[in-house]
Amino acid sequence: MATIGEAAIAPVLFKDAPYSIERDFAPISLVSDATIVLAVHGDSPLKSVADVITAAKAQPGRISVGSPGNGTVNQIVIEWMALNTGTQLQHIPYKGSAPAATAIAAGEIPLGMLASSSVAPHLKTGRVRVLAVASAKRSKFGPDWPTLQQAGVADVNASTWTALLAPHGTPQPILDKLNAEVVKALELPDIKERFAAGGVETIPSSAAELAARIKQDSAQFGLIVQKANIKPD
Repeated sequence: MATIGEAAIAPVLFKDAPYSIERDFAPISLVSDATIVLAVHGDSPLKSVADVITAAKAQPGRISVGSPGNGTVNQIVIEWMALNTGTQLQHIPYKGSAPAATAIAAGEIPLGMLASSSVAPHLKTGRVRVLAVASAKRSKFGPDWPTLQQAGVADVNASTWTALLAPHGTPQPILDKLNAEVVKALELPDIKERFAAGGVETIPSSAAELAARIKQDSAQFGLIVQKANIKPD
């Protein structure tokens, strides 16, 4: 099992990564997808993405945005948003999504780019609001949340996905069998419900679709890492 970080970010973030996805692994299927949201404190004067952009342009580099850590897809989305809006945002790395979400709920930082599941408990209390999602499509967990693209931030499209890979050289019949079984399992209603309980969608796919997703995200994230000079911890 691999996350977006291991499959699409680490290879472009670390020049000396000890593995190559294309060389060392064979794709089987995408498994799950978690929405990334731009969140604010419930009482924040920032009511929309447009407000955030306006504030960022008025105070270059002074608007803080929390994330689960350096080199995460969340930080990449923050820098992607800044690059595509001509703004400078101050990235504040936390040790995980939960601490960052707690910081937003407590009013310690004005913004966060976090997994929707991590802010969900605070949404129920009204201590946190979602301004937008980072994916190109709206989330089933918050259909009223606009996408960043809909809110005026061009091109941004990212989420936190997981996938199943096999060692390179695994016989094709075995890969095909694994894909069929994984896709079948992920389509079961009770499996979907279990994932949904954690704020995650199942996204079964073909091996070719997984390979294309890795290639697409790696290429795009590589550009953002380079342009924004993102460094790992």
